[in-house]
Amino acid sequence: MAKVRGVGVTYEASDRLAQIVLDRPEAGNALDLEMARTLREQIERALSDPYVDIITLTANGKDFCLGSDTRDAEAADDPTTAVFELAAALEELFALLNSSSKLVLVGVHGRAMGSGLGLVLAGDLAFCADDATFCVAPKGGTGAPDPGLAWLLPRAIGQQRALSFGLGGRTLDAATADDWGIAEMAPDGDVTAALKDAADNLGGKHLWANSEMRRLLHASWETSRTELSQSEAVTLVRALLMRSKD
Repeated sequence: MAKVRGVGVTYEASDRLAQIVLDRPEAGNALDLEMARTLREQIERALSDPYVDIITLTANGKDFCLGSDTRDAEAADDPTTAVFELAAALEELFALLNSSSKLVLVGVHGRAMGSGLGLVLAGDLAFCADDATFCVAPKGGTGAPDPGLAWLLPRAIGQQRALSFGLGGRTLDAATADDWGIAEMAPDGDVTAALKDAADNLGGKHLWANSEMRRLLHASWETSRTELSQSEAVTLVRALLMRSKD
């Protein structure tokens, strides 16, 4: 399939894999309103494609994503409305990723800041190059976290660690991000190979079980223990019935 280009985003699907690439390197792949909406549209494209099983999210340029681009909002006649529009677009984007019915793999190089870090956390598995760094709020910015990050961060690394990370203004290197469970360092720093290996291992005959594992783990945050246990039981029954037919 030929590449589909949107505003700051490219899309290509083949061999059961949708590859979505942040492609606004001149701005550090920062997410303005138009790019955030385009990224959501391309993820929706992948989710609705019956020939796509797994989604990968990577970036062109030296950085993965420098966060939210608020320059248009700052220059708008009504900055408040403009910021709320960007926040709403980011919330829709992160909610879509969180509720995805398909596995989402993220490949990171360079800096992942603010909502760029949010994209990493919104995926299911992330792999990073040796040069990757991660921070909540870039130095020299407003100091405020980008929309969506406050919900994602404590769920990924725990409340106290998230407070230390955010309030301390820390920048994490790749090794620390690996240790904290944010992103796994790719073997030999080869993110492309790590994504391919993960997609191969998660797909094929193991795809249904892995997708169900993803669904159950994500649902655990917003589902009662009893409801989740019942859902686990239903999943196990389906798995047994599927195996008996093999």
